[in-house]
Amino acid sequence: MPSSTFINLPKEKQDKIIECALKEFSEFPFSEVSINQIIKNAEISRGSFYTYFADKYDLLIYLLSLYKEKIISHTLLDAGVQKGYLKQLILTVHQQIFIVFSEEKNKKFLFNVISYFQSHIDEEFKGDRDQLPFLGDCQMLLNFLDLNQFKFTDKDRINKTIDIAFAVLKHTLFLATTQKLSYEESKILLNEYLDILQHGYMEEENA
Repeated sequence: MPSSTFINLPKEKQDKIIECALKEFSEFPFSEVSINQIIKNAEISRGSFYTYFADKYDLLIYLLSLYKEKIISHTLLDAGVQKGYLKQLILTVHQQIFIVFSEEKNKKFLFNVISYFQSHIDEEFKGDRDQLPFLGDCQMLLNFLDLNQFKFTDKDRINKTIDIAFAVLKHTLFLATTQKLSYEESKILLNEYLDILQHGYMEEENA
């Protein structure tokens, strides 16, 4: 995440750096993103860049956090989410992600980001990095969940159920991006996954 030095920059300068970074991350996969190109387009020195961000991964996490703020704020306006339903929460986040990334430049950014995290899933899990950062750290959303909807009261099992729901969302987004699914196609797929999670796969008499 950015240093206080970056936060204290004039907004105009911050916006220019963000714009140049988004352009670079949208045009190239993560491995080919050039810090040199970003600082050239943003008209800052290499030394200045490293007083703002630790590396290009750090910069990427910041860009994702900007999208996440927008997604979360709009998700919290949904009536179903306000009632505390997990399924509605996941479906609404999915919808808001599609809205945010409906612009062509944002589509390219999302494709490159998801492709990177999906292809590096093993090393992401081994480290402290989240598999898809703009879906991580959504504690504000989780605070809205009604725990009475779960058939068990154990907090660990509840947390694991929530983790599975978000994992399903991430997987659906990956398929939507790589297979170029429409919002409706992606929503149908996500609904099917969530129905299995919600109702289970085993007949009650065999459970």
